[in-house]
Formats: sequence, C-alpha cells, structure tokens
Amino acid sequence: MKKIFKKYLPHQLVQYLMYLRNWEHNIYSLNTQININLDTNISDFFIWGKEFSKIEFVAENLRALLSGKNIEVFHTFRFFSEDGEFIEEQKFSSSKFFERIKINPIKTESKYISFTHFVDSEKSLKKILEEAGLIENKNICEQNRGYTMYYPGNKNFGCSAHGNFGGISKNKLIRSKTNLKKHIYTSVYEYNKNSVYEIVFNNPTAKTISIKILLNNSKEKIILELPSFGTRFFKVKNYRGSISFESNLPICRPLIFKNPAPNFEGNFDVFHS
Repeated sequence: MKKIFKKYLPHQLVQYLMYLRNWEHNIYSLNTQININLDTNISDFFIWGKEFSKIEFVAENLRALLSGKNIEVFHTFRFFSEDGEFIEEQKFSSSKFFERIKINPIKTESKYISFTHFVDSEKSLKKILEEAGLIENKNICEQNRGYTMYYPGNKNFGCSAHGNFGGISKNKLIRSKTNLKKHIYTSVYEYNKNSVYEIVFNNPTAKTISIKILLNNSKEKIILELPSFGTRFFKVKNYRGSISFESNLPICRPLIFKNPAPNFEGNFDVFHS
C-alpha cells in the first residue's frame, strides 16, 4: 500500500499521510518535513565544554565531495548560552574535503553550552548539484552533522562524538518539536560505580522542556528545566545500573562524558546513550 501511495499520490500528500501515522512520535514538525528543499540548511545541536583543554570539530565539505574537487567554503559556528541566548559566532574558511577546526575559547561561566554549524560558499550547493546533473530529487536538503573532538587534558589525546539529530535551520526555523505524550528514553548502557559521568542535554525546540531523570536502581529522581536552545547537565557518581529520561521529546538522547574534563588519567570517554 505504501508503494502504491508513493507512485500515484503527490509527494507532499504522501508525506502528510505518513506524518499523521506517526503523529505522537515524530521528531520534526509537519511544516518543516513537507517543505524541505535544497535551499534548506540544517544543523545538529552540538555540545561545547569549558573545562576541556581543546575542542575540535571535524567538518565536511559537501560541495567538494559532490564535485570531486576542492571548493572554498565557510564553516560558521554559532554558540548559545546555557539559557539559550546567542553568545558569539566563529567563522573559518577551507577548501578541503574534510577539515579539523580548532574552536576558539568562549567567554562563559557555564560548564557546558551548545552550538550549531553551517556551511556557505559563493556557489550554492543547489547550483553545484544542477551542474552535476544530480537535481532530480528536489525533496532533499543540506544537513551539517560532523564530529566534535574533546580533549580532556592532554592535547594529543581526545575522543569524538557525532551530532544528535538535525533540528535547527540556518534561518532559525526550528524543525525539532515536542509531543503531547511523554516518552521514556533509556540509555543502552550500564553505569558503573568506578566512574563519574556528566550527562548533558540541550534543547533544539522552540519550547521550554522538562526532563525527569530516573535512576532505575535508586529512588532518586531529578528534574531539569531546559529553555529553548538551552543546555543543562547532571552528574552521576557512585551509581551502578541503568538511567532513563522522561520528557515530551520523542528521542531524549543526551551526550555522556565519562570521567569528564579535566582528566589526565586516560580513562575519559564521550558517547551518545
């Protein structure tokens, strides 16, 4: 039936019907799902930490990758405070297919904040695809994922994590949304007593969200309030077992720093849950 719908019905109507089918579990709003096109430029919402000795971002150059040659682009990073206020912008130019960019220090008292990453060039991605004859599917868009490299102490040793889910467009149209129903997300990980963890959440939606942290082997329950574009974290120590997160987000997936910075012991790690 799904194949028949796709074959005979207009694309936007198919998108609408599929969206209604999963109404309570969609990550993105209906409007932004239907109106995706090559003029849309979307970023994940990444985590920056104050106490790391160095943070780098591994950025890809889609224009160079698709054309098979070096093309100069501008990588733009926008940083937001723990309460979601814009702090500053950093811009770097590169023509490489992939570029490891060292992020400049940010003046903030917060331990963790969040940032977006967008790519621009003199020749648009849409124009490059048109010249390469790759423009048949118009219902695609540019998404900037990338990896953030965290160095907890020694500047020659670090760990990386990719973005969470693309939710913020360049024109500040927020794609990610909350749902009416609560969802419970459980980490596929067993926390252990020999390590300390900092669980970091950010909010890519337009609304303030409430996250209930459930330590499943304990009666302790913690509630974090995150404003739009805001960042919060919770420290876990001397605990063994699983942890769940209850919120109105379909996927409330934090970034977890194991034995966080500053750390010169060699037992640091960062991962999604």
